[in-house]
Amino acid sequence: MTVTGERPEILLEDVDFNRRDHPDRPLRPIPPGRDQFAPQWRHMREVMFGEWIDIDKEVEPSELTRLRDDYFWQRDELMIGVVDAFERIGHEQGRALFEQALTQGIDTLEDPPQEFVDLFAHLDNLPEQFDLVAAERGRMLAMSSTMAATTIIRGWALYETAMTGDISAATGATGRFADDGPRRNIETARVFAEFTLPDIFDRQSEAFQDVVRVRLMHALASRGLRRKWGDALYLKFGEPIPVTSLLGFGSGMLLGRLVDHAFGRKLTRQQLEDLAEYSSFSGQLWGAPERLRSADGVELIKSLNYVLARGGNPSPWRAELVDAIASREHLELLTDALPSWVRSVVARYSDQITATVAMASAGVVFGYEQIDAMVADTRFERLGYDFERRVRDFTRFTRLNVGIARVADRLPFSNPIREHRKRTGAAARERIAMLNKIAAGRQIPLTYTHHDSSTSGQGFTG
Repeated sequence: MTVTGERPEILLEDVDFNRRDHPDRPLRPIPPGRDQFAPQWRHMREVMFGEWIDIDKEVEPSELTRLRDDYFWQRDELMIGVVDAFERIGHEQGRALFEQALTQGIDTLEDPPQEFVDLFAHLDNLPEQFDLVAAERGRMLAMSSTMAATTIIRGWALYETAMTGDISAATGATGRFADDGPRRNIETARVFAEFTLPDIFDRQSEAFQDVVRVRLMHALASRGLRRKWGDALYLKFGEPIPVTSLLGFGSGMLLGRLVDHAFGRKLTRQQLEDLAEYSSFSGQLWGAPERLRSADGVELIKSLNYVLARGGNPSPWRAELVDAIASREHLELLTDALPSWVRSVVARYSDQITATVAMASAGVVFGYEQIDAMVADTRFERLGYDFERRVRDFTRFTRLNVGIARVADRLPFSNPIREHRKRTGAAARERIAMLNKIAAGRQIPLTYTHHDSSTSGQGFTG
């Protein structure tokens, strides 16, 4: 099967292969449906990366851009083999073997599938490939992002889910927010909280293992979407959940401090290198191949600049996703374990809180026009919020918050309690405990197994 047009003809056999198994095959061109630089991403790139690189020059064809173009066709190089094993031996036995290998070690399996052996050789040795002392410094730097920057990046997550072409399509088509919203929301919040723990560098920790579970879930869903959408959509848009997106998940650890940097809390080059080591470890744990690892911090910024520039336009599920993710029920769910008076305030002002904290915050880097575009045809448009004013107010708050942090950074002493909490991940542990309590109260399993039987594509929308 082929796709034709102004570009050279693309043959299925030339692009549908695992790069890990064929490292020397010619680099694949960017999928034609992704071959655009949608304007919605430019303002953010200028704010976040403009002080470090020439954002326009760095999207011109180069070794970096050609390699990332190739990986828009690529599924998780190692985890896709586990998906093959799930289909061969059945998802129930596959899950049981996978969990045993993950929690007890691949050596405890008798005659394990070769795909499991390959994956766990990678996972067991991953920490050794990084300077974990530098990565821990990077984690501490990431945790020291201002409240404003942290809020902006959380708002970014909503924007990116709804407005990135592949993420919007994959998330909307699987239907998880619409059909199983509470579980999807708690599992997502929990794994990203775990990712900020110092435990993330420990192969035996629950934090490390939960990320691997989510990585498998992505691979299972991607197989199902690939089958549901068929060759024609694959040849136009590439892999439903490509490793370039997985690279972005890990690199997100850098973004909070880049926001602070843009507002005047400058990073040194060494601090950028430490953040890059943390981000690179994160990216590979999420499933980005070693070949996409950036050589240094500026190279990582160039990579992010290019991948985000190729973010495209939102899928037809945009409005549905915004209404589902930013629902009153979602916010109330995440405050379920808080005191009753807090829940009462949240219930009364949930829409205003969401409009400011989850939407206007993202507008600080994306611009209010893009928030208006995100909420078009949703209930937030019908509520008539003035996002231009809200974004302007949150921008003022960000400047104030960053200004205070700059003063605090220059003080000759640090707050030992605050530093201890960052070092131990106390805030994240408290958040995880709260999410566990909410899930237990609602009898929601946090096992990341939702897509174990999804590889046929049944149940996904077209």
